Amino acid sequence: MNVISTCLTGTATILTCRKIAQSFSENIYELSSVRRNWSPDYAKNLKGRIDAIMNHYFTHESLSGHLEMHGQFYELMIAALKDVSVFRAELKVDFKTDKAFLNETFDTLGYVDYFSDAKNGDLFSLYKMMSTFKRNMTPGLQQIILARGIDKNLLNRLMNYKEKLVDLKNCFDISHGKDQLADDLKQELNVVYSEVKDICRIANVYYEFDPVQREKFTFYRVMINLKKSALEPA
Repeated sequence: MNVISTCLTGTATILTCRKIAQSFSENIYELSSVRRNWSPDYAKNLKGRIDAIMNHYFTHESLSGHLEMHGQFYELMIAALKDVSVFRAELKVDFKTDKAFLNETFDTLGYVDYFSDAKNGDLFSLYKMMSTFKRNMTPGLQQIILARGIDKNLLNRLMNYKEKLVDLKNCFDISHGKDQLADDLKQELNVVYSEVKDICRIANVYYEFDPVQREKFTFYRVMINLKKSALEPA
């Protein structure tokens, strides 16, 4: 073992990928009908690569310790995602006759660049969105938005998430920037993370009418439900 990761985000990401890869393997005979390279061998190889990363870069103690810390942080993450989603829905209701304003506002506040990835469990995108939201929410824009009916308490919460998340931002970025992940781990983890996210995008649509199965391929839902059982051999 060359490097022991001390990054909470790295731990949560690899354990989430492992959990989704297991669900993928369990459903591969059904899912193989929709994508040419999805086969039992592919599913087995994916699980093997994830286990190799875990064995090389993490210890059981570091994984277990991070799961202990993980609950409070992901409660904050879900609260932020819930608030940005509700805010978005309210804007669509309040300004449904002004599409130009909606498009400009969603772009200005970071929805266009970061919202989709944030919903898919990209924690750095969530941080960047909250940072963009606070930076670009001018007093004039606040006045226009609040005049239509959005509660000021909701807006205040959204303005405060950036500070609540800032202590962990050095641990957010998996693929860019300077963080606590070693370069080799960062590269390997990003490849697996990108691959698992692509699986989620397709499987999530495939299981649109099967909510139990769909949740198994919703990255952030799997992430927030991580338990110590995630450390057990698959």
